[in-house]
Amino acid sequence: MAIVLAVCISSKRSSPKRTVEKAFFASGGIEGDSHFGFNEREVSLLRREDVEKTEQQANILFPPGSLAENLLVKGLPEDLSPGTILAIGPTVKLEVIEKGKKPGEPHTYDYKGWCLLPIWGYFLRVVQGGEVVPGDRVSFLETN
Repeated sequence: MAIVLAVCISSKRSSPKRTVEKAFFASGGIEGDSHFGFNEREVSLLRREDVEKTEQQANILFPPGSLAENLLVKGLPEDLSPGTILAIGPTVKLEVIEKGKKPGEPHTYDYKGWCLLPIWGYFLRVVQGGEVVPGDRVSFLETN
C-alpha cells in the first residue's frame, strides 16, 4: 500500500517547500503553491524510497519539501509510466506526465547540493481535484 507522507508547498519559486496539514488540488496544481498554473507539470512527487537511498549516499537527512517536492509518498513502484493515474484519498486523481526532466533542462533549486526531481521525480497533472492530507492512501486506477 502506498501512502502520502507529506504534502508540501512554497510561496515563492526556487524556495524550499514547507509541509502543510492539508492542501487543495485543482486544475493548475496545488492552491497556494508557487508553481500553481505555471506549466503542465502541476504537481511534483518523490518516492520516499529514492530519498532514503540518497540520504544514505549523501550522509544527510532531507526533510519533506527540502527537495522541492509537492508530495512525498512511500510504497510506490520504482517506475511509474506516463499515463498512470494515481488516486489519492477520497477524490484526487493525478496523471503521471513524465519522470525526471529532459536532458539539459535546468533545475533552479537544490538542497545542500542535492537535487532529485530531475532524475527521480515524477511530474503529474490534476485530473480530479480535492483535498489531500498526509496519511492518505495512494492507489492506481489505470495505465494508458
